[in-house]
Amino acid sequence: MNSASSEVGTDRGTGTTQATTAPRHPPGPKGLPVIGYLLPFLKNPMEAVTQVAREYGGMARIPIRGKYLYLCSDPEMLKELLITHRTKYMKNIRYRHIQALVGQGLLLSEAAEWRRQRVITQPAFKPDTLDAQVGWMGEHTERFLDRWKAHADRGATFDVEPDFNRLAQLLSGRFLLGEPFADIADEFCDIAADVKKHWPAQPRNLIAAFMKPNPKKIALFDAAIERLDKCLLGFVQKHRATDYEGCGVLTRIVRTSREEGNLFDDKSLRDQLSTMFFAGHETSATGLCWIHWALSNHPAVRAKLNAEVATLGGRIPTAEDVHHLQYTQQVIEESLRLHSPIHAISRVAMEDNTVGGFFIPKGQTVVISMYAIHRQDRLYPDAERFDPDRFAPEEVARRHRFAYLPFAAGHRNCIGAAQAMIELKLIVARIAQRYVLTLDPTQKVDPAPGTTMYPRYGMRMKITHAPGQTNNSPAP
Repeated sequence: MNSASSEVGTDRGTGTTQATTAPRHPPGPKGLPVIGYLLPFLKNPMEAVTQVAREYGGMARIPIRGKYLYLCSDPEMLKELLITHRTKYMKNIRYRHIQALVGQGLLLSEAAEWRRQRVITQPAFKPDTLDAQVGWMGEHTERFLDRWKAHADRGATFDVEPDFNRLAQLLSGRFLLGEPFADIADEFCDIAADVKKHWPAQPRNLIAAFMKPNPKKIALFDAAIERLDKCLLGFVQKHRATDYEGCGVLTRIVRTSREEGNLFDDKSLRDQLSTMFFAGHETSATGLCWIHWALSNHPAVRAKLNAEVATLGGRIPTAEDVHHLQYTQQVIEESLRLHSPIHAISRVAMEDNTVGGFFIPKGQTVVISMYAIHRQDRLYPDAERFDPDRFAPEEVARRHRFAYLPFAAGHRNCIGAAQAMIELKLIVARIAQRYVLTLDPTQKVDPAPGTTMYPRYGMRMKITHAPGQTNNSPAP
């Protein structure tokens, strides 16, 4: 039913009749008996929700195994959901693995506790604080990219995803824990890799969808979490003796929480650090994969980006340089539109509510699919086409601010969005200065849902030296 309708009902107390208004349920696919619309979700959940959004509009109701999932993909309705009615919804915390990984940090905490954590943590992500990090970030990136010189000398082909992942881990760890992170970097990054390796995979067929989780894989995941806890808590306890001097964001949040008279305990510190590390590095690493996939497939875009980067004269970008790389930013933003690492978020209704005039019952889950929103032709003409000019400042100014959500939106938007953009611009620019990455023509590319939208089969690319970078010349 696409519009409200009146019905005649009987008041049981008086026996009289009165007009009532039936709830206006969103339209949506009917699906099959029992399983509903499950099969398209198993085949490709991101394409499934995109098709539903295109066919049924900004709010749709999707039957899945006897229940309904609500899909919101209209910018004005998103504003209503995330801003106007935000107190009527809570984050979806039903997933065991995410609770084990990040605990009650910024991602999953609610209400007053979330506000307290956000206020304490926010100063670490202020513009001037972030600009002060660019120097060491450039040095770390440079040392990491030196590892690629031998590959480039021989024009080798290799999977860049693990390398992007490790680079993002090293930068995130150093940002959060300062220079002392170097003492645990290898151990911590290996643990993070194990957490990702044993994360539950999205079922891709009907049999897998109805199977119980593999207890062996759960045990391996739990073991990785135990190692994570031991490593992080050990770091926190060790550096208490120096009052966390030089420990990056950790220093700031300990001292700020102390000043307000409500010091974080060790478990709370562990949850904050785990949240910021995993939310930060995975999105950057996955983003780097898709950015370089796009550059490889669009030579004209790469040439224009290279021309902008060439204005730096070969030096490692400074904070001021990073801010002036406008076209590089547009390339990154367009890549994040088509391959937003966080491809979906969800909210649970805490009471009966309406969004866009559609009834959302208490307890129901509303999914916000960035993948679907960013692929709506009504928001982005010829939406599947890669075009960085969509993010020229004048184009951005004309667009609804809830039409682009790579870092979520509303009061629960990603606290590290600005830091992620600085990091991506710095890395993309420095790679362009030193190397050329070209997709292996035999590489199968398939976006897959996980903690981020990662390339299911990796991202094998051939690496060569950038023009002017000879095999024997040192990096500028």
